[in-house]
Amino acid sequence: MSLIPEKPITISPTLAATIGLEETVLLQLLQECRSHANPEQSQGFDWVTVAGEKLLSLAPFWREEDIVRLSAGLHEKGLLLIGGAPFAGQRDFRFAFNDAVASSSARAPIQPAVSPAAPVSAKTIGNSWQPSQDALRQLSQLGVTQAFAQQQIPQFVAYWRDRNVPRHSWESKFIKEVWRQWQQAEATSHRRRQEVSLTSDWRPSRDALQILIGQGGINSNFVEDAIPEFILYWRDRGDLSSTWDSKFIQHIRRQWQFYTGMMEQDSMPRAIDAQWRPKESVYDVLQMANISRQFAEQLLPEFILYWQENGKPQSSWSTKFLQYVKRQWAHHIQPSSTDTAHGKQQGSNPNGRIRDRSFVEDLTDRSWAS
Repeated sequence: MSLIPEKPITISPTLAATIGLEETVLLQLLQECRSHANPEQSQGFDWVTVAGEKLLSLAPFWREEDIVRLSAGLHEKGLLLIGGAPFAGQRDFRFAFNDAVASSSARAPIQPAVSPAAPVSAKTIGNSWQPSQDALRQLSQLGVTQAFAQQQIPQFVAYWRDRNVPRHSWESKFIKEVWRQWQQAEATSHRRRQEVSLTSDWRPSRDALQILIGQGGINSNFVEDAIPEFILYWRDRGDLSSTWDSKFIQHIRRQWQFYTGMMEQDSMPRAIDAQWRPKESVYDVLQMANISRQFAEQLLPEFILYWQENGKPQSSWSTKFLQYVKRQWAHHIQPSSTDTAHGKQQGSNPNGRIRDRSFVEDLTDRSWAS
């Protein structure tokens, strides 16, 4: 049994390299249609009429809009003449190759039929150029509204008038350009419909958490601590986005890189002293989290005091301090949250300092950073 159950489509490699593979295939299919039809001679051309459904059946690998696009491209190149309305699957398609009329006893081969020496001359676009109703109807079949198509006319004319480039069919060029603009506008509109603002109850998706924690090996508590600061920053900006998960992943990865770098530099556990100061990289990480240096520095004295009294050595005081500052910041921007580790009501310090839970609870919670 043959691997090719149907008659193959034979094309010219040279022609395909010149005008494009798809255009060459369509020309060959139209040549097949012409060879099995009775062309009508009119104005020096052999005109062939083929049912749109028939042409679609000969090219099952194309959709209707593909043949519309390719036939318009061939028309623009001056290789194909289209009589009446553009191609549509539900009606007849009338065409002629742009070559001299062959004798009635012999059909012109495909190569002369697409010769660049075409009798229809190319012209530059005029200031008053307007697309025909057939062109607007063809765009409508592609889903383009007439109002949108009309809006593109002035800039289309101005653009090509400035360049003074001659073409065989400005309508074909207009259809292709408006169709491209319409697709871009539709894609932009769809993307904007997907964009939302960031709310206080936003959470990264399971997929995002899997990328960060499961695949990236980032500590889950580190990810959780970064959510409030991320929400605050983007909520205050008022931005809309359809890719909050992607932004959050990038945000965490940058911070984690700095964080792990600090942990690798400190390996020997030691007690804290009164003169201890965090590394500058701590403030770099906090800056990425949009936490001010001033906020962190005001927490430093009580942090040192607590751990001096506690006396427990730590491998990395910088990471311990970073953890504490980020958690205090989360309480600072969410003062109404409840349910502490001991079930106590959280609130604000009447003196203005944020203290949503006890200092001991803050410093002893989540010991993973030690």
